[in-house]
Amino acid sequence: MGAIVDKNQMVRCEYKDSICWVPNHIFARVVLETKIPEKFVRYKTGADLYDMSERQFRDLAKEADAIYKKNRMVLVDLRKIDDYLEYFHVT
Repeated sequence: MGAIVDKNQMVRCEYKDSICWVPNHIFARVVLETKIPEKFVRYKTGADLYDMSERQFRDLAKEADAIYKKNRMVLVDLRKIDDYLEYFHVT
C-alpha cells in the first residue's frame, strides 16, 4: 500500500511520454547541483537559484562585489557569488 503524497510538496517532471512526481527537496538539490550555464542573472533569478529572498541575494551580491549596472539593468555575476561563498565553507 502506497503512502499518501501531498502534491504541493512535489514537482511534476515530464520526460518524453512519461510524467513523474519528485519531492521538492530532491528536485531542488538536483537543480542547485547542476552546472549553471549563465554567468550573469538578475536579482529574482539569483534569489531563486540560491533559495533566498531578493533582498538577501542583493546584499550578498553587493558583499561579493558581483553587481554590474548598465542604465537601469542590473546583473549579478554568479561566479563571483560562488567564489565569495567559498570563504564561508565549513569543513
